Amino acid sequence: MDFAQLKTSLKTKIEPAYLLYGADYFLINKAVALVRQALPNVAVDKFDATIPADAVITALTTVGFFSTGRLVVYTLPEKGDLTVVREYLRHPLADSVLLLLDYREQTTVKLSGVTLVNCNPLPAEILRPLIAKQIAPHTITPDAAQYLVDATGGYYGLIDNELQKFLAFYPDVKTFTTEHLAPHLAKTIDYQIYELGTAILQKQVDKAAQIWAFLQNSNTNEYLVFGGIVSQLRRAYYATATTGDINVVGKVLGCSPYAIKYSRRDFGSDPVGARRCYQHALNLEWQIKTGQVTVPQAVASLIYR
Repeated sequence: MDFAQLKTSLKTKIEPAYLLYGADYFLINKAVALVRQALPNVAVDKFDATIPADAVITALTTVGFFSTGRLVVYTLPEKGDLTVVREYLRHPLADSVLLLLDYREQTTVKLSGVTLVNCNPLPAEILRPLIAKQIAPHTITPDAAQYLVDATGGYYGLIDNELQKFLAFYPDVKTFTTEHLAPHLAKTIDYQIYELGTAILQKQVDKAAQIWAFLQNSNTNEYLVFGGIVSQLRRAYYATATTGDINVVGKVLGCSPYAIKYSRRDFGSDPVGARRCYQHALNLEWQIKTGQVTVPQAVASLIYR
């Protein structure tokens, strides 16, 4: 099921275990909040990925004196033994719920007895009504709502941040249009450039082409876009080419150590591909400087390589 289906299903039935997965952190956090609201009388515990699974299950099966059950939220480790979780799922407690979190776009965790909840970005046809509902009594034109969805890649956390910003800038505006939104989407455009570089590295041709088309239609400086792509590819190459401490590598590259951590997570399975893509980008950068290709041609070459 997806996030919207989870919201509906919790009104009639709560499953003993859920696996929330996806790249939209905001949706995952909202899904956790929805489950908590559906279980107002249970004790709640949260465990990060550094905690072994057996400690998590021990907490889940230990019910307090003043609660009818327990809700345990557990961020799954990238690698870990989940045998004790599998054993628990064979006979889960009736009044307790286990929430497993996997912040990857696609989960590789295989568990019987859990309900999978897709928390990747929602489609535009669902997001547009949500946007309209969130800003009421203000309204928003359909093309402005679509522009916001495109600019944020459909990530509701980014959409929510942008809406709060627009409401602060224009408290007296009754209807938002693209003219209101466009001047304040600079940071969101930066995120789209980052997503473009990621899509290129992961060979997601359709997604990359869609983002590139949006950036062109938004009149974003094409040299800014290409420079952002090269920076993303550079970080992915050096992050995966070394196993050095993320703080040291991040300092050398001038970026956050978490950027190195996530680059290794997302692209570490194909370091050769990251190296080749970065080399190709450097070659295209030289061709742009020498007038052999235009920026749109260079971006297309990366997307369709």
